[in-house]
Amino acid sequence: MWEPNPFHLYPEKAEAFWLKQAEEVTGLLEEEALERMTPYVSELSDLFTIDRPDTHFPDYFKDPTLLTAYGVFFLPQSFVRTSFALSYLLDFRQWKCLNPCPRILDLGSGPGSCGVSVAHQFLQRGVKKVDLVGVDKSPSALAGFEQFAQSVLGNKATISTRVGDASHPQNWPSGSFDVVVAGFVMNEMKQLSDSDLISWIQEVQKHLHPEGLLLIIEPALRQTSERLQRLSDHLAHRGIITRLGPDLDAHPCPQLAQGQHWSHEVRRWHIPATVDFVNRKLHRDLREVRFSFAAFSNRACPPVPARARRIVSDIQMIKGLIRFIAVYQGQCETIEIATRGHSKHEVKLLAGRLERGDVIAHQGEHAPKVRLSSFADLEVLYSAHESTSQ
Repeated sequence: MWEPNPFHLYPEKAEAFWLKQAEEVTGLLEEEALERMTPYVSELSDLFTIDRPDTHFPDYFKDPTLLTAYGVFFLPQSFVRTSFALSYLLDFRQWKCLNPCPRILDLGSGPGSCGVSVAHQFLQRGVKKVDLVGVDKSPSALAGFEQFAQSVLGNKATISTRVGDASHPQNWPSGSFDVVVAGFVMNEMKQLSDSDLISWIQEVQKHLHPEGLLLIIEPALRQTSERLQRLSDHLAHRGIITRLGPDLDAHPCPQLAQGQHWSHEVRRWHIPATVDFVNRKLHRDLREVRFSFAAFSNRACPPVPARARRIVSDIQMIKGLIRFIAVYQGQCETIEIATRGHSKHEVKLLAGRLERGDVIAHQGEHAPKVRLSSFADLEVLYSAHESTSQ
C-alpha cells in the first residue's frame, strides 16, 4: 500500500475553509451542505468539458454558490496537482529559491488553488515567510483568494491581490518574483496564437527574478497538453528560457511529433473526505489527478543523469510482463520487465511503484524496445511517492 507524500496532502485547514463556505452559502450543516453543492459541481464539470466555450470563459466565480462548489470539489485537485509539479522541480531538478521570503505571483489565480499551494509547500519546507500576490479578472475570485490564503497560510504570508487579465501584462504588479505560477489559464487564453504565447512568456520573464521559476499547469486534455508542449519545445529549442520540466532536456517531445499520445502526468492522491462525499453521486474517477505542466527558469539547474528516462505512459500489466513507454533524449523507448515467477499480487505491487511522470534508469542499451530480466534491473531516480535521489 502506497503512502502519500506529506507535501502532496491537501491541508485540513483548506478543506475546513471550503466546508464552512458551503455551510454559509446553503444555510445547512456539513453533509447536507455538501450534498447541496453536488448539482453545482456537476454544472461546473460540464462547463470545463462538454460545454467548454470556444472563446472566453464566463466569470462563474460571480455566483457565490458556484465559487464555493469550485472550492469544495475542483480546487483541492488543482492544489495537489501544483504540489506534485513543484515537488518534482524542488526534489529532482534541484531548483532552489534563494530568497528567504519568496515572492509568488499567481496569474489567473481564481480563488487560489495554485498560488496557495506553492506558498504552502514553501512553508512546509521551512520557509518562515512568503509574499503571495493573486491576479485575476474576477473580483469575486480575488475575494475568495484572500480569505482562502489567509485561512491556510495564516500570519506566515503577506497576501495581496490585483484585478487584471492574466493575458495582459500591463495589469500585472511591478517588481520581480521568485515564482510565477499560471495554473489552468492558457486554456482560457484561446485567442493567443503560438507566437502570441511566446511573446507572453517573454513578458512573464520580465517579472521573474534572474533565478526565478515559471510554472505553467494545464488540463491533461490532448488539445491543451499539446499546445503547452509546442510552446515548451519552441522555448527550449530557441533558448529563450531554460526548461526544467517535466522534460529532462531540450530535445523536442517525440510524442508530439508522432501525434499518437500526448504528454501529461498521472498521480495517485489522497482524496479529501469532502471531495469524496460530493463524488458519491457524481461517480467521477478520482483515484488519480491528471494534468500537464511545463517549468522554466532563467537559471540552469544541475543536469539530470545521462541515463535518465521519463515514463510517459500508463503502466501495463500483461502476461509475464510489466510494460510502459519512456522518453530518452528525445526518443521513445518501450520498456518491458519480465515478471515470471511472481504472483499476481507481487506483480501488482511492483507495477504500483511506478507512475506516468516518474524518472527511471536501466542497465540495458538504448533501443526502441528494451527487455529487462527483472525489476531489479530498473532504478527509480524520481518517484512522487518514494524517497529517491540522484
